[in-house]
Amino acid sequence: MPRALLIIGLMEILIGGLTLLTTTFSLLFSLNTKTPNVLTFVLITAVLSLVLGLGILVHNAIAYKLLIYFSTVIILSKILILADLIQLNGAFENFVPSPVKSVTSIAYHALLIFFLTKRDIKKIFINLKKT
Repeated sequence: MPRALLIIGLMEILIGGLTLLTTTFSLLFSLNTKTPNVLTFVLITAVLSLVLGLGILVHNAIAYKLLIYFSTVIILSKILILADLIQLNGAFENFVPSPVKSVTSIAYHALLIFFLTKRDIKKIFINLKKT
């Protein structure tokens, strides 16, 4: 398995797993400040990240395509937020300033797309689909 795939898979598992863990912790100890709709979104995206990370590790073609798609959506939404064309209501804000999170997210997802669309990585998922 190429090192980039291992890192991408583990990063997605780490992001999803830590989000699930901290959210569960906040719920168990009545520390949750998120509204039900935001909480639902956070839980769904955490599970999705975890599942996509596992899918990347086992070379699942659907996980590969979905991760590229969602990364593109995230990059576009973060650019729109930074350009002040769309705004969030602050429900996702924690202690990290929004511009820092947006720039970090853009960089991470751009690198993710860059590595996933490299010819040698792409071949792994395309060849699996044909067999």
